[in-house]
Amino acid sequence: MRPFDRIPVHAKSGETMKFKMYHDSNCPYSRKVLIIAAEHGKDDVFEFISPFTPEGQAGIVRENPLAKMPALVIEPGFAIFDSRVICRYVDAFGDAGNSFYPTDPDELWKALRYEALGDGMVDAAIFARQELSRPADKQMPERISKQLSKVDEGLDCLEREIESVSASMTVGTVACSNALAYLDFRWGQKDWRADHPGLAAWYDELKLRPAFKKHDFVESDLLVKKLAAASR
Repeated sequence: MRPFDRIPVHAKSGETMKFKMYHDSNCPYSRKVLIIAAEHGKDDVFEFISPFTPEGQAGIVRENPLAKMPALVIEPGFAIFDSRVICRYVDAFGDAGNSFYPTDPDELWKALRYEALGDGMVDAAIFARQELSRPADKQMPERISKQLSKVDEGLDCLEREIESVSASMTVGTVACSNALAYLDFRWGQKDWRADHPGLAAWYDELKLRPAFKKHDFVESDLLVKKLAAASR
């Protein structure tokens, strides 16, 4: 298998080959990958495949036994998943000394902790939104409340630790900012900024970076059509 620190190059033409990546424009976990790739100037190495088409659904089931986005095919018949694994793989494409994973052990654990926090906030926001999408008489308000309380606790933690969060650009930085972007995208009615001014100021500056702006969330037409078909 090819070493995990090289982008594939076509043997005859010498041109950079593309990785197949199962992805959709509203997937927060895929967005993490794309931001890190873009920060390294490498986000043109992906060939995107939506799992919301019949062909894409069959492909992602074949490539990833969990059938979840994102999944990155790095060798024929061999894909890596989930976003935490893919982010680390993509980070290896960057220049030496420019990694999103600190070499200092203490700083690395801190970055991975913030990555877990950011991803967990996204998980909770998604679970709550899924519960709200159920028919009103089938919803479990206590489940929604429990998940949103996780988001609120995460926001409070980040506000308390904003100096640590903002100290350097790491995978944790990307994950936490990604959670905030997802709240703006799917939970616009939630005014998280009011009680978290330090976090809001940090995020509003960070999101102006080209890599973050380039990969803003975009509503997926394919997902909307799939959900509409399922509700008939």
